[in-house]
Amino acid sequence: MSSYRSVSNVSTLISSPPSSIVFSLPMGLDMPQGPPDGSLFAESFNWLMDVRVPVTIATVYATAVHVLNRSRGAGTPPARFATTALFKWLVIAHNLGLCVYSAWTCVGMTSSLIQTVLENKAGGRDSSLWRSLCSLDGGIWDKGLSYYGFLFYLSKFYEVLDTAIILAKGKKSSLLQTYHHAGAMMSMWAGIRFASPPIWIFVVFNSLIHTLMYFYYTLSGINVRVPRALKRALTTAQICQFVFGGSLAISHFFIYYFDPSQGEYTSCLVNPGQTFALFVNVAYLAPLTYLFVGFWIDSYVRNRKAPLAGKAAPPLKGKSKPAAAKN
Repeated sequence: MSSYRSVSNVSTLISSPPSSIVFSLPMGLDMPQGPPDGSLFAESFNWLMDVRVPVTIATVYATAVHVLNRSRGAGTPPARFATTALFKWLVIAHNLGLCVYSAWTCVGMTSSLIQTVLENKAGGRDSSLWRSLCSLDGGIWDKGLSYYGFLFYLSKFYEVLDTAIILAKGKKSSLLQTYHHAGAMMSMWAGIRFASPPIWIFVVFNSLIHTLMYFYYTLSGINVRVPRALKRALTTAQICQFVFGGSLAISHFFIYYFDPSQGEYTSCLVNPGQTFALFVNVAYLAPLTYLFVGFWIDSYVRNRKAPLAGKAAPPLKGKSKPAAAKN
């Protein structure tokens, strides 16, 4: 925005977003840079980012869960395989694997972000933080987000095994469970397909929460008792992730950072695709937060009060464990 040249000593400005990215559809935009050549899935990046991939998988997943839920009642026994020791250890391996992977993603993304900010500062560039977050040229996207973010997108397909485990135990998958998995596929697809800067929040925050969550499920799988206060704190952290992360994501919409290579201020979001991805993520988080708050109340308020009233605590349908909804 050339009108801001006169205040170039200020590193960041807050203003309304360009109308060109708000009222346009994300049609015909080029595919962004994917994982580096030679890395895992680099050659399959383009076809895996085709919108038909997440739409098809999410639709099949949600439909299958709906059908299987209808076939389950209060007395539905677990599948025979789900009662074996092998199944138990496979579940433990599943949870431990996702815990380790999530920790690797969180550390890798955080390290990449810090390194990018320090490099921009060393180069004497203004607005090193927001330039590192927003710029597709010299920012976090080509320094780690395009790689870790793409793998994180793929991990959302694998995570539906959480639901398969619940169903195998003869239980129903809750609306929260199904919506969370299907929506995460679409949200991550939009963020990576259009290289939308705020998607770094999803990757960093969600991988941190997943590290803690799957560590908890691993401990539960080997019969280590976790205090109720920590279970409640984990669910609370998930809700805080949605509220704080969503608010931080929206802030990108109004940020202009000084780009020394252009000599002027540049909007953090530069095309309709990036804006579309932001809207998709915020629209996904709003009902998800509502569902999680309801889960928190059911788990830690109603279940606590029911025994005091002389009634049995109501079961949490669709949950394999009462601490937190599996993502």
